[in-house]
Amino acid sequence: MAAKSGAVIVPWQIARQDDPKDRKSGVVQRAKSTAAPSLIWNGVEYPRVRPGSYQATCVSWQGPEFVWEFRRWSLRLEFCLLDDGTLVSTFINFGKEKRPEVQGQRSRFFKEWCMANGGPPVKGQELKFETFVDPELIYTIRVEDCAMNSKGAEKDEALVYSRVEEIVKVRRGSR
Repeated sequence: MAAKSGAVIVPWQIARQDDPKDRKSGVVQRAKSTAAPSLIWNGVEYPRVRPGSYQATCVSWQGPEFVWEFRRWSLRLEFCLLDDGTLVSTFINFGKEKRPEVQGQRSRFFKEWCMANGGPPVKGQELKFETFVDPELIYTIRVEDCAMNSKGAEKDEALVYSRVEEIVKVRRGSR
């Protein structure tokens, strides 16, 4: 649409309220936008693979971070399946205390860390998360669908993803 001055009116131009010339000339009009701002997902992707046993390497870890929804500390380990390179995660609970704590020798973290380390720690040894991402380690993991939500109800099919339920075995060696 052309105005008297030959300028083109474009919908994203907005008149300045403090300039009467802009409001009266018709060259610049106030845009009436009803469009909501776009939302872009920047979170972690959790793909879906067939449930079963896989060979994998642990490629990264995140945390421990306090997860407000569950009111507890959690560590995420990310595994790369050797079959096709798909990334799947496991989530390890570290309790509800003020700081993340190893829950003892019977805890999942302690058992899986000992498997990755090749043995239990000595008294006073720091249990480093880097132990899991040693490129020499080949994990046998059991992957299952995460089909239930935090309240124990079944998730909608579109929200189901795969996660590592258990580290079955760890071996050192070449791929």
